[in-house]
Amino acid sequence: MQLKVFIKLDKPLTLPINYSHILQGIIYSSASSIDKNFTQKLHDEGKYHFVGNNDKFKLFSFSKLIGKYSIANKQITFLNNIFFEIRSIDAYFLHLVYEGFSKNGISFKDVFIKPDLRLEDKVITSDSIYVQTLSPIVAIRKTNDNSTHYLSPMDNDFVSYLNNNFYKKYQSYYNSIPNSGLDIVVADVSYRDKCITKFKNILINAWNGKFYIDGAPEYLTFIYNVGLGSKNSQGFGLLNIIEE
Repeated sequence: MQLKVFIKLDKPLTLPINYSHILQGIIYSSASSIDKNFTQKLHDEGKYHFVGNNDKFKLFSFSKLIGKYSIANKQITFLNNIFFEIRSIDAYFLHLVYEGFSKNGISFKDVFIKPDLRLEDKVITSDSIYVQTLSPIVAIRKTNDNSTHYLSPMDNDFVSYLNNNFYKKYQSYYNSIPNSGLDIVVADVSYRDKCITKFKNILINAWNGKFYIDGAPEYLTFIYNVGLGSKNSQGFGLLNIIEE
């Protein structure tokens, strides 16, 4: 399910250039205002667990803010209207966010906004999609000393990581193993698409780009809603369908 959020600004909105944690906080706060216990558990523990592993998933993601902007002094200023999208496989969670936004609006510190909202439930019926990232993809490999190594689409194990991550997320939600994986082909990615950003104080390497993805329509719908790769609930891995 998808929640599209349309915001009309009466005056420019200035945020830190790395603002994903602010959006995440707004989303959690909105859901918590309607069902605090559910949201607290999702935030603190991850509601969905991959059996036989410590991996825990929240199974939602969100896009960047989309609109006209300027950048100066490590800040980004949105000039007029902006848009962002939240997706989740869990319809209850998105309904909580929707109800919270409807009831309380959205606050960016001292800026209060009453957004226009649209709930949608896109279902992919094709077994092949051509996508572009709405928010960049994160792929991680843990080294022997348990440090984090960020993979690029040029690495041989980038695609296999995305597939394994899909398997774990799917199994954590449905408690069953997918019958098949995803066939992911890097279509258009260059080193210019590398995105180095911060979430709070953590430096993250992620990648924008275009990809062909083949798979069962059910599985394509799943990744459309939860995102591709890691750190989805921090605003990574959201896909826009160019063609299906």
